[in-house]
Amino acid sequence: MKRVLTVGLKYSGAPINGVEFENLGLCRPATDKNRAAYALYEYDVIIINPKSYSHFLFGEAGEFSESQTELGDLKRKNDTHDLDSAYDSVDREKELEAAIAAGATVVWCLSEPKRMNFFGYRETFYGYAATQVAKLVKRSELQLKKGRRIKLIDSGSPFSRYFDSLAVTGWNLCLADPDQDGYSSIASTLEGYSLGGRISLGAITGWLVSPPSSEIATNRLILDALELEKEDSHQEKYHGIFLSHTGADKPFVRQLRSDLLDHGVPRAWVDEAEIDVGDSLTAKIEEGMKETRYIGVVLSAKSIEAPWVKKELDMAINREISSGEVVVLPLLYEKCELPYFLQGKLYADFTSTGEYATGLAKLLRKLRIK
Repeated sequence: MKRVLTVGLKYSGAPINGVEFENLGLCRPATDKNRAAYALYEYDVIIINPKSYSHFLFGEAGEFSESQTELGDLKRKNDTHDLDSAYDSVDREKELEAAIAAGATVVWCLSEPKRMNFFGYRETFYGYAATQVAKLVKRSELQLKKGRRIKLIDSGSPFSRYFDSLAVTGWNLCLADPDQDGYSSIASTLEGYSLGGRISLGAITGWLVSPPSSEIATNRLILDALELEKEDSHQEKYHGIFLSHTGADKPFVRQLRSDLLDHGVPRAWVDEAEIDVGDSLTAKIEEGMKETRYIGVVLSAKSIEAPWVKKELDMAINREISSGEVVVLPLLYEKCELPYFLQGKLYADFTSTGEYATGLAKLLRKLRIK
């Protein structure tokens, strides 16, 4: 049985065999036992839309959701609905991290912060149950707009059908400055604002999207998230890849390795993760290249001049020539003059945040076992 938790939005489609949907909130069970979600690590898919305090506390809109004094209204009607009494943000954040570590798919919907000064400064971003996600949204300059047209940066994204539905019913929230560490945009407005993307911030991984604007879009978002969980965990199989690079490009390589592993690639060989103190560098590198189906060469102005990268590329080229099969995969991290042997090859472009998701999708398609 797959368990899906929706917070602040609700699935209204046909029942799905083997799937249990629960529309609940993140309040403490002692506050409202019937409307409080179980510990978050008990769910396979979690979708959070903190549109108002009632949305994330109790799972759905309440009588005060549109009020500019919602927190005060909630407390005046029921003293136990005071935010500090009703919501343990630290505990829910720990649960969410445990859920992600256990393999849960998490989707956050963009929401307006709805800041209120009520016994201190409060905002609905608390409802993300992930401080790092809230900070990313703030840094990215959340914009309230009104639009329908969408540019799919990654047409192979698991949420492409969701964005198709938004293109019909419209969208209203986007990120004006999505070029942030740990965020890879998958859909944008025509002027380049992000409408959704993949998040990878340490232990916090998942997806951030513009909120649904219709019942159809809501159902599509939930179904896409459910199918993503099934697909990433069970269906796709990938070959391994050796990532040849120079130390100057290490931050990018670490991010790429993490994303490849998150998508089910069984092995993304990087020296710092494979070579221990006392090991022979040459022997371990040769072993890693032999054990992986593909050699991904991370190309930048510095890497094309690096002796180790040149040596690894020579070994990979010899293997490709002798086997007659594609072995070398160019991964363009920075615009640079490509080595002669690679000039005729199609490369995966990672030269900007906007290109990252597309480059990753292309690389995954190549690594996929047919």
